[in-house]
Amino acid sequence: MKNRIFALLVFALIFEVSCQKKDVVKIPELKSKKEVKKQVTQPVVVKEIKKYKTCLDVVFDILTTSPTFVNKTKGLNEAIRKNGGTSYGIIVEGSPNPKEDDADAFSKTYDFNLHESYPDRIATIARYTFDPSKKELYEYNGAEDTLKPIKFNKELLLEFDKTCK
Repeated sequence: MKNRIFALLVFALIFEVSCQKKDVVKIPELKSKKEVKKQVTQPVVVKEIKKYKTCLDVVFDILTTSPTFVNKTKGLNEAIRKNGGTSYGIIVEGSPNPKEDDADAFSKTYDFNLHESYPDRIATIARYTFDPSKKELYEYNGAEDTLKPIKFNKELLLEFDKTCK
């Protein structure tokens, strides 16, 4: 008899605990120092006055406002989340100032990768290069191992020249 009462009490306790509303604690997403995340939906209008602190800031805007990048990232967050991911991001792989730009390595060009972030992996989906000497933006074609010039807002080159003397 005692066993039945004890079992009934345990069952009632388990039922009570499982039916209570649980508070969901949202854990902030950790970002590495090298990872820059930015939701891009519309190209930046250059007519607005923007203060750039570093060359990387200007080059980042050159990349993220280019029509190729905007088209590639349009709806990307939603697609990634449907596949169990969290977001997309940009990593600076190479830079003329790797310490200042927190880049992986020295490069005469600014080299970026666009990637999708998932709990168990980061998948690179595109690579871009900005060549400051030619003042040209490229998308890397891995199949042909070539850089393909892509369009970008040439007015941002004025900001690049002012900021990166």
